[in-house]
Amino acid sequence: MRCVSRLGLTAAVVAAWLVSGCAAPKVDFANIKQPARPTELDAYDAFVGSWTWEAEMLNAEGPDKKWTGTAEWKWTLDKRCLRGMFQSQSQRTKFEAEGVWSWHPTEKKYIWGMFNNWGYPQQGVAKYDAAAKSWRMDYTSVGLDGTTSHGQYNMTVMDNNTLDWKMVEWADGLHTIKKVEMTGKYTRKK
Repeated sequence: MRCVSRLGLTAAVVAAWLVSGCAAPKVDFANIKQPARPTELDAYDAFVGSWTWEAEMLNAEGPDKKWTGTAEWKWTLDKRCLRGMFQSQSQRTKFEAEGVWSWHPTEKKYIWGMFNNWGYPQQGVAKYDAAAKSWRMDYTSVGLDGTTSHGQYNMTVMDNNTLDWKMVEWADGLHTIKKVEMTGKYTRKK
């Protein structure tokens, strides 16, 4: 019984030591400074503003083939996050989405995510080619048919008022079963 008592006392001392070592230190914001805004975020400036757009769904017919819409991108959070709102429609379908794009400071990559009025999320990473003024935005989402999708947006800044884009969405991560393919153009509102 004496061993059990000593074991219990030892366990209590070790537990008290561990708990005291796990306490968070006091935070002092006098010693914590906001980092400089990453210059990588400047590449998003091309999107800021109000836009109209038109697109063609290449693998659709009739009332689902032609799409039109509007978009607006604004800086938020001290110009560290780009927020976008999109509306689009074909002859029989309306669609809205909102998203945020930013730069991950420790992973050193562009990240983005969107949600739409159907309740489906998209999230991905983007790569910017400054020489070509083009973006490649790979993503995973729940597609409009409710199943998992893997997609890619490609957007090229043609000039200050025009963005050409295309999108392909696949049913599989190997990109062998195509679900949706679109091509279009954004035009800045005057």
